[in-house]
Amino acid sequence: MPKVTLLGAGSGFTQPLFTDILNIAGLDEGVIGLVDIDAQRLAINARLMARIFKLMGKNGWQIEASTDRKKILKGTDYLISTIEISGMQCVRHDNDIPLKYGIDQCIGDTIGPGGVMKALRTLPPFIDILRDAQKYCPNALIMNYTNPMSIMTLGATRVTDQPFVGLCHGVQGNSREIADILGIPYNEMEWQCGGINHLAWFTVLKFKGQDMRARLRSATERPEIIEAFPVRTDLIKNLGYWSTESCGHFSEYVPYYRKRKDLLKLHCRQGYKGGSSFYADNWPTWRKEVDQRRKEMAEGKGEISLKRGHEYASDIIEAHMFDRKKVVYASVPNTNLIPNLPLTGVVEVATLVDRRGFMPTYFGPLPEQCAALCRANMAVFELCVQGILQGDREAVIHAMMVDPLSAAVCSLGEIRAMAEELFAAEKAYIPTWCVKPKVLIPADTFRPLEPKSEFVTSPRVSKILPPTDLATRVYPRDQRALGLAPQVFWGNFCDRHAELGKAGPALVYYAARIRCKTPMRLAMLLGYDGPVKAWIDGKESFFDPHGSTPARADEAKVPFDAAKGEHEILVALDSNQGNAYGIFLRFERLDLSRRDRAKGIRWDMLPEVVREKLTGGVEAVSSMSARGVQRGKRKR
Repeated sequence: MPKVTLLGAGSGFTQPLFTDILNIAGLDEGVIGLVDIDAQRLAINARLMARIFKLMGKNGWQIEASTDRKKILKGTDYLISTIEISGMQCVRHDNDIPLKYGIDQCIGDTIGPGGVMKALRTLPPFIDILRDAQKYCPNALIMNYTNPMSIMTLGATRVTDQPFVGLCHGVQGNSREIADILGIPYNEMEWQCGGINHLAWFTVLKFKGQDMRARLRSATERPEIIEAFPVRTDLIKNLGYWSTESCGHFSEYVPYYRKRKDLLKLHCRQGYKGGSSFYADNWPTWRKEVDQRRKEMAEGKGEISLKRGHEYASDIIEAHMFDRKKVVYASVPNTNLIPNLPLTGVVEVATLVDRRGFMPTYFGPLPEQCAALCRANMAVFELCVQGILQGDREAVIHAMMVDPLSAAVCSLGEIRAMAEELFAAEKAYIPTWCVKPKVLIPADTFRPLEPKSEFVTSPRVSKILPPTDLATRVYPRDQRALGLAPQVFWGNFCDRHAELGKAGPALVYYAARIRCKTPMRLAMLLGYDGPVKAWIDGKESFFDPHGSTPARADEAKVPFDAAKGEHEILVALDSNQGNAYGIFLRFERLDLSRRDRAKGIRWDMLPEVVREKLTGGVEAVSSMSARGVQRGKRKR
C-alpha cells in the first residue's frame, strides 16, 4: 500500500494531483499524507480529499494530515513538494523594487530578480526538508513542483542522493498547443523537446513521417496566432524554433522584449501573454478565490472534476508501482544529456520511468542559438545556488547581475543597489547572511564551542579519472590535466555519488585552500569511504589504502604546522572497490588554550583591532565558516 505525501498541501495543487493519482488503474488503496504549516488551509484540503474518496468510491485510501512534516514523512514512498515560502508577503517587493530600476517583470518567480529572491526564501528550507526526507523516508522518490524550478532542482540534487526530479506542465501543454496550431491529432504528432525549464525547444516535429517545422513557421505568421503568442511567434521567426512556456514567462528569460516600453507594447499583451506586473497584481486575488472555491468544494457545495489531468506525478507513481513504462519531461542533472549545455547544471529532457525509477534520456546538442540563451540563464541558476549553499551574498548579487533581462536594462551598480534594497525589504524571510555582509571568522570564536572549526576555501573537484594504485601515486605538479572545477562542500562533505556511482572504479581529486595570517598549529580532519591519499602544500601527509564505506567525519586527524599565508590541500580518493563517493574535509586549530576556546564573545560588539587579535590570525572566507558564525550567533 503506497504512501504519497504532499508538502504544501494547503495549495491548489492538492485536489488535481491526488485526483490524478486516484485514477490510476489498480491503485485501490493507499495513504495520502498532507503537510502544511497553515493548519486552517490544511484542514480544508483534508476534508476535500475525504469527499473525493467518497465520490470516487476509494474506500481503501486513508488520510494523514499534520503541520509537523516529520510525522507524515515516515513511511512515505512518493514525496511531492508544492511549498510556497512567504510568497504573499514578498510578491510586491519582488516586482516593485526591480520595476523602480526599470526591470519590468510579468511573473517573476523563476528567473530575474524575482526568481532569485524567491530562491533565497525557498531553497534553504527545502534543503531542511530534504534532510528530513533522507532520515524518515530514504527510499522515497521526490518530485518538486515549486518554482524557481531550475534553481530548486539544481540545489536539491547537490545535497541529496535520493531520486529527484523537477516537474512542470509546460512541455505537455505547449506540445498540445503546437498540435492545435497545425490542426493535427496530438496523439499522432511525433516531437522532441529539450533545454531548460521554461526555455525548452521543440527540435523535432513530425506528422505521418513529414517534417512539420516549416509548416509551423508558416502557421505562426497568421494574425490570430501572432495575437495568441506574440513573443513566441517572433522567436520562431528569428531563431527558427518554438519554445515552451507562456509568452510572459519566456519574455523574462531573454533580453529582447521587456527592456523598453515600445518593445513591451509591440510584443507583449495582458495576462500570461506578457502583461507588466501581472503576477504581483493578481496573485492575492487569485489565492482568495481559489481558497473560497476549495472551501465550498470541501463543504459539498461545488462540483469537483474527477477526471485525470496531464500532470506527471501520477504517471511517475503508476510507472514505478506497476512497471508501466512512462515518459515524462523532467528537470534533471545534465549528465551529458545535452552536450552543449553546462554539465554542472540541470536540463529538461524526456525521462523514462518504470520500476527502476528515473532514467533521463539523451537529447543531443541544441541548435547553438537556442543553447546560447539557455546557457545565459544557467549561469544565473549556478551563481544563485552557489550563493545559497555557500552563504555567499556576493554570488547571489552576481546572479542578478548576469540575469539577461536585468543586464539589458541596468548597470552593474544599479543591479547591486537593487539587490541591497530587495535584501532589506525581505530581511524577515531570507537567510541572515544575505541581509548583512557577514564577518568571516572561525566558528570556534563563539560559545558554545563547536569542535568543528571550519575554514576551508576554494573547494574544487577534478574530473573522473581512471583508477590507480594510490601507493605509487605522487603529487601531480601540473594540475591542468585534473580538470579541477568549483564544487560545493555541503556541511564539510563533498558528494560525487551521482558521477562516481555510474563510473565504476575511478579516481577523483578534491582540492581546497586555507589561509593563515600568522603561523599556527592545525589539524586536517578527513572522512572518506575508499582508499585515500592527501598532500599539504605538495607534501604527502596522509595515506590509507584500506578506506571503506561509509564515510565518517573526522575519521583521520593529521596535525601540521601552518606558516603564514595560503596553503594548498589536495586529496585523492580511489573507488577501486566501487564504493568511494565523497570526502569530509575540515581544519581545526590546535594551539588555542581551553580558556580561549571557552570564552563567549559578542563579535559584533568588538572593535576591529580586537577582532583581529581574537581570531588568532586565521582568515576564513568560506561558506562553511560563515555557517559556523551564524550557528554561533543563534545559540547565544
